[in-house]
Parts: sequence; structure tokens; C-alpha cells
Amino acid sequence: MNIFKLPDLGEGLPEAEIVEWFIKEGDSVTSDQVIVAMETAKAIVEIPSPSTGVISKLYGSVGDIIHTGDPLLEFAQADTAQDTSPSSASTESNSVVGEISTDRKQLNERPQASSGNSHIGVKATPAVRALAKRHDIDLSVITPSGPDGTIKASDVERVVKIYAQVGQLQPLKGVRRAMAKTMAQAHLEVVPVTIIDDADIYLWPKGTDVTGRLVRAIILACKTEPSLNAWYDSHSIGRRLLQQVHLGLAVDTKDGLFVPVIKDVAQYDPTQLRAKISEIKSLVSNRKIPVDQLRGNSITLSNFGSIGGKYANPIVVPPTIAIIGAGRSFSNLVMHNGEIQEHNILPLSLTFDHRAATGAEAARFMQALIEDLSAKD
Repeated sequence: MNIFKLPDLGEGLPEAEIVEWFIKEGDSVTSDQVIVAMETAKAIVEIPSPSTGVISKLYGSVGDIIHTGDPLLEFAQADTAQDTSPSSASTESNSVVGEISTDRKQLNERPQASSGNSHIGVKATPAVRALAKRHDIDLSVITPSGPDGTIKASDVERVVKIYAQVGQLQPLKGVRRAMAKTMAQAHLEVVPVTIIDDADIYLWPKGTDVTGRLVRAIILACKTEPSLNAWYDSHSIGRRLLQQVHLGLAVDTKDGLFVPVIKDVAQYDPTQLRAKISEIKSLVSNRKIPVDQLRGNSITLSNFGSIGGKYANPIVVPPTIAIIGAGRSFSNLVMHNGEIQEHNILPLSLTFDHRAATGAEAARFMQALIEDLSAKD
């Protein structure tokens, strides 16, 4: 027997979801034949067979999550006995799997957030705990009705009934699962502060590209106050200021949130920038975005106003230090040249990691952002 384990698909990607099996139990396969498609947090990867043989068992069905190093399939016979553990997968297999790494390796090496299933400090008898376990209920979400905050069997049954009414749990997978973990890690590590302000954009010509103007303003603000265009290293307690602006652009999809990166965004003129943004949005929606374009951002823009909302508290994801949120523009009466006029206003939110930047630095960045956005062109 020869068990093939899920190979390492890249740093920081400890698991993958089975999207499609291209073979079934009893099939004969050849070396390097594609056997399964796996979805990671970043891409869909086709994994080749490490050897020739007959498949005797598949470990998992479509939708199952397999962890790196866990059994993926079993051969009844193979041409050569070999160790198919992640560390010794063939060079050819690795070349097909490709480099799927992340610049957030440090995050994944630090203690992870609690899964939320810890029952430490919860008061319940063994019988009640067993009842909760049988129904897969987290005791920490149950409101106790017993004496001294003790959870009773009736409390568990009440939650079971509520869950039955609202429907089945939908496990987060793929991009959404990765987002949940990333957000939890960011919450544990970052010391966030958000400042909000408005840019008066009444001088903008009709049909102005909002995202393009925001990108231009961010580039200028990074030159004015470079402290926010940086990476913070919590291990060394230091920061790295970047010369170029590598802009992460939040893109909403039905699969979840992607943040493709426009490297050295200042190199593009307005027409080139619009074409670049359209290109990466198309690649994201078709799940064909290269992995290299999903890492290495130095600052992030979330233009959520195209969907709705004025102000927000955007989440800074390490090692970056800042994220700019642009809300839905609105009309407001302002005093201009001694007259009351109706102007179009663009609401802005800037969240920064206070470990790496001061409030004054963030305020200067915001001011530079507003000054450029308030200009005519």
C-alpha cells in the first residue's frame, strides 16, 4: 500500500478544499496525471499523481477540507515505493502545483485565535456537556438559566431548537474561510485606530473615475507621509518604509473578498490604471488571478461606497499599517465664497496600526489625501 498525502501547497496555506476528483477508486493512473483540483485560500490548484498505479481509496469527497500532510489517496500498487510525504514530493509534482506562498508567513507562525469552542469557565454537568457535544453545540454561546450561571439541559435543548429553526450551519470554505482566519488574527494583533473626514469633490468633472482619483491621492499622500506606506514586524518591533506604493485593492466577489495588488501603482497613467483595474477584477471574478498578484501590498484601498455606506472601520491586515475606505458620496450644503452652495462630498475612513504610526502621521496622511481629492484635476 502507498498513501499519497496532500503536498505543501505553499507557506501559510495549511489546508485545501477538494473541488473535483478527476479519478475514482479502482482507476489506473500514470505519473503526473492530474488527479484532483484543490481550492486554497488563494487559487484552485490541480495536483498530479506522484506515481503510476491503481487507486484503492480516496480520502475525502468534494467539499471536504484536507490539511497538509493528511492522506489524500491510497495506491493499491505503484511502480516504485516512495515516500510521498509533503517534504519529498517529486520535483515535477511541485512544479505543477506551483509556488503558492504568502508574505504573511509570520502571522501563521504566531499563536492562532481561539476556535470559539473552548468551554473553560463554563459551568455545566458532565451530562449537559455530553448533550451539547452530541448536538455539536458550543457551550460558550448558551445563556445559562441555572443557579450561579450553570447551563442546564433545557438551555442546550433551547439552542438546538433555535438552530433547527434558522437552518443548517454553512461551514466557511475557501476564500471565506481564509478571510475569517485572517480577520481573527488581525483582531488579535493590530492596535487599530480609525479617523474619518470628508473631501469636497464639487470641482470634479462629470464622469470622473472615482477609483482612479483615489489611487492618485493615495500615491501623493504616501509621498507626503510615508509612514503609512510600510510593513510592521511585530517580532522585531520595527517597520519597513517602502519607496514604491504597492496598492491592495479590495474586490468583492460571490466567493468572498480578494485583495489583488497593483505593484508600483504610480507607474500607470490614468488610462493604463483603469485598464489594469479592469484586468485584475476580471481575473479575480474568474478565479484566474496569479498568486503573485495577491500578496505584497504596502497599503490598501476599499472603495466600499460603490456598494453603500458612508464611513467604516476597515481592518488592517499585517504586515501592512494602513487601509483607506471610501464611502458613498453625498450632497451637502456648504459655505463657499460667502454663499451657501450644494457640494458633492466624499466620506473617507483611514484605519492605521497605532503600533507603527502616530495619530499625527495618520492625520497628515489624511490631510494630503483630502487636498488632492479636492483639486479639480
